[in-house]
Amino acid sequence: MSWVKKRLPLRFAEGFQIQGSQPLQEDYFELNADRGIFLLADGFGGTPGRSAAELSVKSARQFMEQEAGDLDATLPFELRPYYSLAGNVLLNAIRFANEKVLLMNRDRSWEQSGGASLVAGYLEGRLLSIAQVGSCRIHLKRGEVIKELVAPRSLLSQVNPFLEEGEGDAIPLMSIGTSKRLEPEISEIELRPGDEILISSSGVRKEFREGVRALPGQGALPEWMDQVRNRVWSNSSMIWLGF
Repeated sequence: MSWVKKRLPLRFAEGFQIQGSQPLQEDYFELNADRGIFLLADGFGGTPGRSAAELSVKSARQFMEQEAGDLDATLPFELRPYYSLAGNVLLNAIRFANEKVLLMNRDRSWEQSGGASLVAGYLEGRLLSIAQVGSCRIHLKRGEVIKELVAPRSLLSQVNPFLEEGEGDAIPLMSIGTSKRLEPEISEIELRPGDEILISSSGVRKEFREGVRALPGQGALPEWMDQVRNRVWSNSSMIWLGF
């Protein structure tokens, strides 16, 4: 598996948030570029949703940093033969995070409980493994071609394949903290030099992503964000990776 052995240099790793008109920011993300670990959560449920987003990211990161890249690791949950070691770590990391948020919600009423969509990514050599549950989106840019790797899974999008982006995204079929049994969607791709990955919360719309992709490089990001900050209605978070 040469794509695992030969490490692909990471040119940049940027994470950013924009506070829209919504008073409470429920997104939370963390980057560990040295370990190739990237996580983004989009919470829902008000203040408990913010707590759920942060707890899910920190719990998944803890699991990934302990298990990812360790060929002798004993996975405490489930092993799938059709995923790489990194893919299996992500599968179990999301389930581990889900248990932590369910525990947080255990003694709370439904109105006081929070949940979150979660994306977890791990880079091993040239193989990028991504696991997602909920309403976040993941795009790959290769040259001039944009490919959506993961789209939100909602009841509305399932019954209406012509649904426009953003309609019903906020009500996913599965999410962290709302179900005891999760089946994360896992994608594993061999990256190439020049590829870019965009991981975005449900508040990030097509026009916003296109603005990021049109930038000449990450150095232009702060000025562009200042220009669009007052034109964004939804709270928005994104992780932008360049290889």
